[in-house]
Amino acid sequence: MREQDNASIDDLILKCLNSNPSDHDLNELEAWLKSDPDNQKHFQQVKNIWESGAGLNVSTEAALTKVLRKIDHRGRFYQAVFYFSRLAAILFIPLLLGTIWLGYHYNAYQSLTGNIEVSAAFGTYSHIQLPDGTAVWLNSGSTLTYPERFTGSERKVQLSGEAYFEVHSDENKPFFVNTSSFIVKATGTRFNVMAYADCDQHTVALAEGKVSITGTDGSTGMNTTLKPDQIYMLDLRNGKTRVDNEDVYKYFAWKDGKLVFRNDMLSEVFRRIEKQYNVDIEIKGESLKQYRYRATFENETLDELLKLLSISSPLKYQVFEATHKPDGTFSRKRIVVTPNNAFIHK
Repeated sequence: MREQDNASIDDLILKCLNSNPSDHDLNELEAWLKSDPDNQKHFQQVKNIWESGAGLNVSTEAALTKVLRKIDHRGRFYQAVFYFSRLAAILFIPLLLGTIWLGYHYNAYQSLTGNIEVSAAFGTYSHIQLPDGTAVWLNSGSTLTYPERFTGSERKVQLSGEAYFEVHSDENKPFFVNTSSFIVKATGTRFNVMAYADCDQHTVALAEGKVSITGTDGSTGMNTTLKPDQIYMLDLRNGKTRVDNEDVYKYFAWKDGKLVFRNDMLSEVFRRIEKQYNVDIEIKGESLKQYRYRATFENETLDELLKLLSISSPLKYQVFEATHKPDGTFSRKRIVVTPNNAFIHK
């Protein structure tokens, strides 16, 4: 979209989110969402920022000071000013400034220590390049912290959530990914790390090259070296680890906008859908959680994906829309999945 068109669409989105929209506005927004798969992602980004800022209680002077201090690239600042000035007619000023800061924080934040923190908003993912040329794709609800420039004999980053790395080769200066549960060491390679705080199983999937995995305390008890097409799994509930040989693409297909399932249990299928679409999903029935599923989804909306699942799996679902909470924020959309006794597997 052109910048002017983008601003007009954002006006429409926020008009629908902030008030009782007219049928005309709703129809216009629905038509725009259906016209291009990328529009769904843009809508979700604006909605995430709006929901995050809805309950803020901020000082306009303090918020403005933070914005001016954090945004150090003139071009990006002017772009932010243009974009958010379009929102001023809809959002009151303290909320606007808080939202500006939040919106920027989702992209990049540079602390006084020289570290840069990059986050991907829930329901989106980000692509960044590190100072050494390493490419990183950051998945929904994830945060990566790295230095403004790598010095010394090592390159270290801190990950919370999930990211796919294409590490710039430098055997004399290894690359380390620190997570809450393990440390991954690489030189030049391609791999995916999943270490969400709310997940019981953390993984490393290797596409190319070689990586080694050690404990966060430097212990050697969990030392593992992976070869291509191997997946390392750590079960946080019992501390057990294992390495499987398989096609690892499904573990990082998210960076290409895909959800790939290969004989995965529905509990894992819905966990990944939760992250991808920023929703809460409750599965009722242990047998349903254990049901194995195989499919590939690309650019489907959440509604389309759920309908396809209900057609091809023994389940039915009920959607509960997000609600406005007393503290001014919004709950996430909630989906309850139950067994469909009428389903006949063919």
